[in-house]
Amino acid sequence: MGEIIMDSCKVISILNWKGGVGKTTLTHHLATGMHNMNFKEIGDYFEIKGAPRILLIDADAQCSLSTICLGEDLFEDKIVKKKGKTLNDLIEAFLVDGSQNLDVREFIIKKSVRADIDKKYASIDLISSHPDLIFTDMNIAVYSKPDFKNNLVNSSMYKFRMINDIIKRVKDDYDLVFIDCPPNLYYVTQNALFASDYYLIPTIPDKLSCYGIRSIYNKVNDLNDLLKQSCAGYVETKLIGIVVNCVKEYNNEPKETQTTAIKYLKKNFGNKVFKNYLSAGDGIPKAYELSYPVFQLEKSKAVAAKQCEQIRNIIREFSSRI
Repeated sequence: MGEIIMDSCKVISILNWKGGVGKTTLTHHLATGMHNMNFKEIGDYFEIKGAPRILLIDADAQCSLSTICLGEDLFEDKIVKKKGKTLNDLIEAFLVDGSQNLDVREFIIKKSVRADIDKKYASIDLISSHPDLIFTDMNIAVYSKPDFKNNLVNSSMYKFRMINDIIKRVKDDYDLVFIDCPPNLYYVTQNALFASDYYLIPTIPDKLSCYGIRSIYNKVNDLNDLLKQSCAGYVETKLIGIVVNCVKEYNNEPKETQTTAIKYLKKNFGNKVFKNYLSAGDGIPKAYELSYPVFQLEKSKAVAAKQCEQIRNIIREFSSRI
């Protein structure tokens, strides 16, 4: 975002308005992958000691990240049935009154992201989504503060700032915040971008998916321009890059049609396209059947081991770009 989220905490939105391109997979494995690497290596990139403190924010009403992190049973019991405190509750509270007295930490599920059946990641926390988040964009759109007064050019700027204001309350607790965005560019995604220092675009290597990235890039630039004009001190959210996901290989190289798609990306976006990609394979799907990251299958499945190393390489490239 800019001046409001500064210091050492970096906020990254993972977005693409096309579904099924690996947003949740990448968000989940960026966080868990850093905890399956040498902490000194990560620390050298981010100037931190020990395990990186990471907050995951599930901003998608499909709740895939929340379900994977917590496990389906816990998610259904804790979040759906018992109506646990979630992102949509936070957004609605901040929308209405700014929630000056609300403790955001009460909405954070601590030390519950699963590593395997017995182990949780001690330094990865989660703000869960809820299926009702599907209505939040509409609620933001129709809500109006008749007494809202400030010196902004656009008096509705508060509608873009809610996730930023949420993160601002807890940013000193974390080194990195990853936001898994919904497959659109409506208010919730715009809130995520306002709060973010960077955004990352995952894609699959097919013609339609790659073609749409130019439109995403242009629309985010338009949003940056709008926010710079309307919000004093706003600094644009920068594109870290484009990560190609679910690459089908032949002899350890992308198949011909996918090579063509990757070349198209590189022609149009140059070095914004990550050199490292994530290949297709049943390692991650098998792990997700158990609500684990793929690292738990690394020693038992060759495909999983390959995907684990690719994720680590993506993390190294991601970290060097920041």
